[in-house]
Amino acid sequence: MKLKQPDIKGFSVKENNSKAKITPMMAQYLEVKNRHQEYLLFYRMGDFYELFFDDAKKAANCLGIALTKRGKLNDKDIPMCGVPAHSAQTYLSRLIKADFKVAIAEQLEPDENDQVKNPKIFKRDVVKIITPGTILDESLLNSKSNNHLISIHHNKGETCLSWVDMSTGVIKYQFFSGIHFQDDLSEVVEKIEPQEIIIEEFSSLNTYLEDKSKFYEKKITKLSDSFFDEKNNKEKLKKLTKLLSLAKIEELREVEISSIGALYSYLELTQKNNIPNLNKIKKIEKKDYLQIDNFSEKSLEIFQKTNGEKKGCLLDTIDSTKTSSGSRLLREFLKNPEIDKKIINFRHDCVQSFIDDKNLLTEIRTELTGLPDGERALSRISAFTNNPRDTIMIQNFIEKAESVFAKIISCSQDKLKSLIPDTKLRQKNLKIKELIFSHIQEPPPINLNNGGAIKNSVSNELDNLRNIKTVKRKKILELQIEYSKITGINNLKIKFNNFHGYFIEVTNKNLDKIENSNYKFNYIQKTVNNVRFSTEELSQISKQILDSEELSIELEKKIYKQLCCKINDSATTLSVISEKISFIDVMLSFAYLSSERDYTRPKIDNKKIIKLNKARHPVVEEGLRTQGGEFSSNDCFLNEKETTWLMTGPNMAGKSTFLRQTVIIIIMNQIGCFVPAESATLSIFDKIFTRIGASDNLSQGMSTFMTEMMETSKIIFEASENSFVILDELGRGTSSEDGFAIARAVLEFIVSEIKCITLFATHYKEICKLEKVYSQIKCKTLQIKKWNEEIIFLYKVIDGISEGSFGIHVAGLAGINEQIITKSKEILRTQKNSQENLKIEKIKFKPENEESLKNKKIIGRIKKLKLDEITPKTAHDILYAVKKELD
Repeated sequence: MKLKQPDIKGFSVKENNSKAKITPMMAQYLEVKNRHQEYLLFYRMGDFYELFFDDAKKAANCLGIALTKRGKLNDKDIPMCGVPAHSAQTYLSRLIKADFKVAIAEQLEPDENDQVKNPKIFKRDVVKIITPGTILDESLLNSKSNNHLISIHHNKGETCLSWVDMSTGVIKYQFFSGIHFQDDLSEVVEKIEPQEIIIEEFSSLNTYLEDKSKFYEKKITKLSDSFFDEKNNKEKLKKLTKLLSLAKIEELREVEISSIGALYSYLELTQKNNIPNLNKIKKIEKKDYLQIDNFSEKSLEIFQKTNGEKKGCLLDTIDSTKTSSGSRLLREFLKNPEIDKKIINFRHDCVQSFIDDKNLLTEIRTELTGLPDGERALSRISAFTNNPRDTIMIQNFIEKAESVFAKIISCSQDKLKSLIPDTKLRQKNLKIKELIFSHIQEPPPINLNNGGAIKNSVSNELDNLRNIKTVKRKKILELQIEYSKITGINNLKIKFNNFHGYFIEVTNKNLDKIENSNYKFNYIQKTVNNVRFSTEELSQISKQILDSEELSIELEKKIYKQLCCKINDSATTLSVISEKISFIDVMLSFAYLSSERDYTRPKIDNKKIIKLNKARHPVVEEGLRTQGGEFSSNDCFLNEKETTWLMTGPNMAGKSTFLRQTVIIIIMNQIGCFVPAESATLSIFDKIFTRIGASDNLSQGMSTFMTEMMETSKIIFEASENSFVILDELGRGTSSEDGFAIARAVLEFIVSEIKCITLFATHYKEICKLEKVYSQIKCKTLQIKKWNEEIIFLYKVIDGISEGSFGIHVAGLAGINEQIITKSKEILRTQKNSQENLKIEKIKFKPENEESLKNKKIIGRIKKLKLDEITPKTAHDILYAVKKELD
């Protein structure tokens, strides 16, 4: 959908609307709606938000609420639905999850210079726009994951992807170029898991992203080209000078300025310039982290199981963090494991230090329990969302954080001392805590409009206004006694409501006493059982009270905003505290897991090696433990001389579990966690590739075999000597002859040319003859035991080659008809010796130079193009990318 920037100041109602017979309120609504046509308009009407016309129909259908009507336009009923303002967040949450974008129009006080056309109606206008990528409200967010908004800009073969979680305030960006930029871009977008993607309306990437996945189609918001204007955006980025020096702005590429600037402009548009604090801009370089492609991430079930469930994935299994920000950081660690040995060792040191001091571990984890999400509270404060509870969250966050730091300072673990922020920084934050404590009443109201947020003695003016209210209320009590004596009505009461203010109420049977009294009582209203009156004196007092309340609330808002500005001045230091606490929480989580589940600290070696003694799969082990079972551990030893294990064995014998546990242990090591093994020595890997489990890509018109070959091609092109590769049953999607030939050739290429550590599982037992040809290959199988013609799986990896696939046995376990099983055994016996005389000799690969490999990549990319489907602009961009790569 195209999104136009609304011209709020210059808009006037169209003539055709002004001629229609409509109420002043509806005329006002139409004016606001015409400026925000792309959104559902939540229009504040007293205690409700109301929606009209098509907005009402869409919202009523999505929310399951009644669709009614209010008034007419051009002799037609106006559809209407509404939701209570006090529970609006619940309804907003459901609309945002359904991918709607909502504009919130509130009742506003007119500016002094405004000429109010109709003083009988409130001025109303949009104060913020809520889209899936610009959510700040705590009730609409998932506390354990980021809510990312992505901006993509592409020009002349160069692309920049920038993203921000507005609730935490960190902007990141990544640059892409070259012939494969679209695939690289798609890979990163999926990894970020954006809630919304902003992109130019006519960008050549629109079609690509929408074709790539229906997921993107729902997330894309198309903006006009002006959002991505490089010159305007350079000026906008100067607002971020605290984060990015002007010198660095000049160093940014045009495409980077356009992408980041569009991100900032979109925040300005949706937040009406109340942009939350943006505390950091960080450039992401692919080479700086362990690269795990999306297929590997999914097949390893890192963030969710293959059936979509979050329960039972790796993250769920190892997340013992106590804070929301800690959980988000752990997720970030898993998305981007480290390759820097110093960083990994530092994390291991922290984990070891906490393990060595069990009391400290327990005390700090207890302290962190229930810690407010200071990071997100700070973003809401900086956006002036007017919820005083956020300031109390900051106060409590600082207090608990300081307690955590004090415990670490007093402990004997010197390596943990670097986790403590600078003393001046901590003192500055403590001043903020004291400032909040001195200003905000506890417990504070949810909204400033309720009053009572600011403590007494903060402002003499506020105290005087509140005193007026107190004094006048005493006077009202005196008047009640006086009027009761005058009328002789003992049960006469003075009450209050929002419509009448303060009024006198008597029962119907006492009406004559009021009428017969000599005092002037002014009739207001009659109800079923009561009659209501006022007096001139009561009206004056009521006005004085209401005026003082209104003035005190406005003054509270002013004081609160001043407080928020002071908190914002310390936003950078508060962000540092939050980062430290999140990191400490993750390290404590690792230490707790390691202690509870008997994980060990890996030794990191500069040489290429995987040496695991009694290693376990953390997820499977935990699942078995909860059921009272025990996991069968295995060893794994691969190095520069023995780079490849060629594995055979039956299905259900534990082969896939072994493959997955090895790569998961590598990932756990490189995020800084201890690993499930008795002992471990590991090198640092730069990339991980796994090809486990059959899959297809029907949406792209690709079979299981084509998908398998494309993924294998990616491994061949991108894997380095320092990568780790798992290939499970390569070639299964085609004939046995083709499959065998491909599997063998790929294996030999990896062993002789790439030379990376590899686990290669296959059903083609004939390939195992390569063990005699290559010293780097070692054959392994899964141990079984035969008992009375039954097969027992022992789940142990041993030297050797499988005696058979035991597929017929597994078929029997699955309940296949006994006659079929018997016939299968007869067929198997006749074919048993068909491949025994096969001879295998080493394949000699002709070495390719870098230029040749580059050209092959380009040719492969061009061959994949669907020429009848790409636009001239896309073709032009591809030529730019090809030329840039060749240059």
